Amino acid sequence: MTKHGFLGGMGLGIIAGATIGMAVTAKGMQDPQMRRMARKAVRKMDQVKCSLADSMGL
Repeated sequence: MTKHGFLGGMGLGIIAGATIGMAVTAKGMQDPQMRRMARKAVRKMDQVKCSLADSMGL
């Protein structure tokens, strides 16, 4: 029961999508406040991914 490929792939897909979305909006990324918010969002998604992986026993 420790193999949850679908959920792991789904989590990675969400992170990849958020990263690509931030890269596409590069014009808005010139603002230091936007960059700071984007970094915080990426850190939070990484924490969620690690927490989910730990709770699933991966």
